Amino acid sequence: MLAFASCDFLETETYDYIGAEDIYQDEESCMAGLAGVYDALGALGCYGQNLWADLDAGTDIMVYNRAYGKDYIQLSNYNYNNTDNSLKTTWTALYEGINRANDYIATMEKRSAEACGGAARKAMFLGEAKALRALYYMNLVAFWGEVPLRLQPTYDLSSQLLAKASQEEIYKQIVADLEEAETGCLSARELNAPGRISTTTAQALLARAYLWQAGYPVHAATWDKALEYARKVKQSGLHSLYPQQEGVNGYRALFINMCSNKYDLTARESMFEVEFYGNGQDQTNEAGRVGLYNGVTQQTASDDYPYAYGLYDGTKYLFRLYEEEDARRWWNIADYKYVTTDGVVSEVARTDAEKRQEDGNCAKWRAKYIPERPLSRNNSSINFPVMRYADVLLMIAECANELEGPTSEAIEAINQVRMRAGASAVSLADFTQESLRSFIREERTRELCYEVPRRMELRRHGKEYFKEQLFLLKSQLLNEQNKQIGYDLESVKAVPAINFADKHVYFPIPQAELNVNTLCIQTEGW
Repeated sequence: MLAFASCDFLETETYDYIGAEDIYQDEESCMAGLAGVYDALGALGCYGQNLWADLDAGTDIMVYNRAYGKDYIQLSNYNYNNTDNSLKTTWTALYEGINRANDYIATMEKRSAEACGGAARKAMFLGEAKALRALYYMNLVAFWGEVPLRLQPTYDLSSQLLAKASQEEIYKQIVADLEEAETGCLSARELNAPGRISTTTAQALLARAYLWQAGYPVHAATWDKALEYARKVKQSGLHSLYPQQEGVNGYRALFINMCSNKYDLTARESMFEVEFYGNGQDQTNEAGRVGLYNGVTQQTASDDYPYAYGLYDGTKYLFRLYEEEDARRWWNIADYKYVTTDGVVSEVARTDAEKRQEDGNCAKWRAKYIPERPLSRNNSSINFPVMRYADVLLMIAECANELEGPTSEAIEAINQVRMRAGASAVSLADFTQESLRSFIREERTRELCYEVPRRMELRRHGKEYFKEQLFLLKSQLLNEQNKQIGYDLESVKAVPAINFADKHVYFPIPQAELNVNTLCIQTEGW
């Protein structure tokens, strides 16, 4: 001990915590802080997995497909309670994103324009952060309905206590945030990539927020506002549907490029994507699981074909919505499978008998196009699209019909989407307002399956519509072709409908939240 008594190797200089007054003092650090707000989108509880998988499976268009999992306690089987880990993980991840946004916004509002690189830059930083906060809240409303509306940073449990806000109050804040984003964000042309929120993305999200409000349970008179903002996107001239590419249908080519990490900087159909990167084998892991949990099943180690769980199938209902020539049918539902012979994996077409089952793996995102090597189980670099221009066109059609009945504007928007897919065009004379309303719901399903939260797509048309659609999974009736509408009752794919109860229209508040926030009451029915 005496030998070390005079040594100073432990006498290191200490550094204090960087306080809020010391950060975001130049444009570079402001951008770094904004990147942290975006980063929360990629968590497994958000778009890394749960929002499009665990929380949105078990609907009329996407079902869990493992026969041995009929009795598993999981969200898609509707036998869960409010201690479910996926619920807690997603709730925590969304509020983590909100807290990051709140912290960033509160600090940035104190900064001078000069510290941010100018007034326009400060407006951009705040606009994007507020748009992200709005997006996190839109997901909470989509799955939970009424939730606590936190608009200030939460640093400790002393500020955790907060009662739930009504959906009207939450939508009001979402709209306020997105309106500021509309004026502050850069144009899609300036950003030149879909990884950040542009002016037109903010407008499209405003259209979606107003569209959702117009439905159950708020029933706000906001169809006109939704149409106004959707039209703004179209009138910008910055976005169009991705065209045919080298003989490949434009719908398919769009997703091939997405899976291949190729951005479309011309049509800009994909307006905003949650970005993922790498194969998870570097020091930082920015990968997600798109195309692995919701892809084509491949469960053999291979240098050529990524390992993919393929836990979910598109349903008979979804399959039957498509015309034979519609390129979306055998893209959104896989027409091929993987076969392993003597340890070697090969891709083969599904047999005619297998195709006649009229369902199969969700195949919108296909891991075989992932460019990173070596391949890595559980890690995908495929981005997830939060907003596409095709959705904007279909919002125009829906809103126009709700306001005026069938119009040439609505039909023209629908036909843009259908004709790109190779489906037949429709005519104004074909529809009444009610029949067009039904057709648009189906067209949104054909085009946007597995993307826009399906539970919200069902619920906004009413609780009874939600139930009727879900109960298709267990229907033993026959259709016009004398085929069974649903699945045999012993099938794992019928389980969601068998177990469904009225309370399942919304998720319960996770017990972890109730434990620390005693002012937050449980979701009705739970």
